This record gives sequence, C-alpha cells and structure tokens, in this order.
Amino acid sequence: MLGAPRICRRRGDLPAGVSIVDAFEPALAELLLFEHPQLKENGSAARAARRDFAARQKISPVWIYYPWRHAAVRSLPQEHYDRLRTARNRNLITAAEQARYRQTIVGVAGLSVGSAIVSALTLSGGPRVLKIADPDTVAPSNLNRIRATLLDVGANKTVVVARAVWELDPFARVYVWAKGLDARTLTTFILGQPKLGIFIDEMDNLALKIAARGVCKRHRVPVLMATDNGDGVIVDVERFDREPARPIFHGLVRGMRPQALRGLSRRQWLRLATKIIGPRFMTPRHQESLLEVGKSLAGVPQLGTTAALAGAAVAFVVRRIASGEAMPSGRYLVGLEEMFIPGYNSVKARKLRAKRTRIFERRLFR
Repeated sequence: MLGAPRICRRRGDLPAGVSIVDAFEPALAELLLFEHPQLKENGSAARAARRDFAARQKISPVWIYYPWRHAAVRSLPQEHYDRLRTARNRNLITAAEQARYRQTIVGVAGLSVGSAIVSALTLSGGPRVLKIADPDTVAPSNLNRIRATLLDVGANKTVVVARAVWELDPFARVYVWAKGLDARTLTTFILGQPKLGIFIDEMDNLALKIAARGVCKRHRVPVLMATDNGDGVIVDVERFDREPARPIFHGLVRGMRPQALRGLSRRQWLRLATKIIGPRFMTPRHQESLLEVGKSLAGVPQLGTTAALAGAAVAFVVRRIASGEAMPSGRYLVGLEEMFIPGYNSVKARKLRAKRTRIFERRLFR
C-alpha cells in the first residue's frame, strides 16, 4: 500500500519536526456524548466524566503520521474512531448494516467519476479495504469534477484519491494500482488477494469494460457502473453474484469480444459507448454534446455535481448489496432535470425528447 499513514503508539515514535494536530480530547468528548446523550457537553462534571469514561474503556491515544504532510494527528484508536466517525449515521444505517458495509471489499477502476464514488464510500463509513486503479495524472481540466486541488496537478490520480481516503479514514487499507489496468492485470485486480466483493467500472476503455465483466461473470462478482448524463446519472447494476448467466451490459453488446475493440476511432468509440448507454436514456443536452466531441468539444463533457450524484447513488447501491437487501440487476436513472424541471414528463415533453433522440441516432450512426 503506497504511502499509507503510520500508526504510532507513542509520540516519541514520530519523526522529528512534525506538526501536531490534537484531535484526541475533542473526539473523546464527542464519543462520551454519543454513548451517553443525556450528559451536558461542558463543565467540570463533563471533564471528570470523560476521564472516567476513558479509564473504563481503556482508551489510549494513537498518533497517525502522514508522511506527505509531515504532520501527525493524536486521535482515537481504530475501534473507537470508527464508532465515532459513523455515530451520526445511526439509525439511518443500522449497526449491523454499517458493519457489513465496512467489511465489503470494493474495487474502483477509473478515477474521474470514480473519485467521487470512493469519496462517498469513505465518507459514509464504507469499505475498509479498497482497490483503486487509474494510470492518469491530474490535469487542470479535471478540477471541475475530480476530488483534487490545484496543488495535485501532475500527481497520479490514485495517489491523490488514496491520500484523501487516508486523511479521513487512516485505518483503511487502500491498494493503489497507479499504472491502471490492462488485459494482463485485470483478473488480478478483481480476483487477487484480497478478492473483490464488488467491482465498480468507471473505465473509458471499452475492451477492458467487456473483459472485466467476463471475469466477474465467471467468478460471480457484481458489477456497478455510473455514467454521466448531463445533470443526471445512469447507474447500471449487474448482479453476476446471483445471475452468473446474465448477459453483460443487459444484453446490449451480445457477441462483442474485447479484441474486436482495439484501435477504435473516436467516432467508433462514441457509437459503441452510446449503444451501451442507450440513446433513449440520454438527456437532450448530453446527446447534443456527444455530437460535438472532436468538433467544438475536446472530450465528453462532465459536471462535478453529476459526479457527486453518481458517488451518492453508487454508495447507496453498495450498501444494499453489502447488507443483503433487495438490489436487482438493471439500469437506474437518477435525474435532476426530471425532478426539478416543470413538465419534464408531460406527454408533449416526452414526445419532443423522443423526436430529438431519433435525430441524434441518425446523425451519430449515419
């Protein structure tokens, strides 16, 4: 695990000259209040209660050293930190659900929208074990959607995302695949120790998308994918763990082999990607934008708000799968336009979108 923080038991184990953040006392105070919500937060009685609470629970601080910041945090040990950090999830997420969610091993390949998914998983107290893969570095144009800052430009995306995870969840085990995935490493990413419980596909490479689903089908690993759709998201759920005979991509690319997808032109890639997504699911602005790729647009447009929506949606689906709740295979649309634009689903509006979709298909596939 590249560059993970170091957990120390004593301050004397830290390198010289580190800056210190003391989060232990505030954390202990909050932990006591969450365990005993009837207590008042301030006052000498509360301080005495905290001391007694720490003594009874045998809570000793740990020092978390972040080498990339040359800083350390005095904080709670893992068990207590995890409990405190997810305390406000209760009872929206039950203790049993939180435990199963935490134990699920998830892999995310592709860290554009994938960075928002990793962020949502971590923020909600999700998987302690993550695998992340992406060969690209952060570019200034990524900063409208990826969880990074100007200070991260030029850094590998996996490193930036892993550090963001560790700064929130220092006890996470993050396996960093900074060279991304290819036909040789894909199977190891999914099946190598630790084997994935859920594979999240946010890759651009269509051949790898198909190959990954082949591996997941054979070994019964569910696949999730979130696709930007203007101000909405298309979430694909493929429960190969329960339906190993299920055709990949809901049967939209039957008979397609990864080797047939090598060397695609930009237009060929767009056509196949559009076939997989389904033109009728796309918003009008997304359709219009795709037609301009390579003309007035350098790439497929994406919004940071949409990436955040994708992260929330996928994290919700991961939680349901982890908890054993009903989460059928299928294509799910999460659309802000549908929710907020008056008359979006009126008969007239649906007919107009259908007409635009036919025009879009003629122009793209001619």
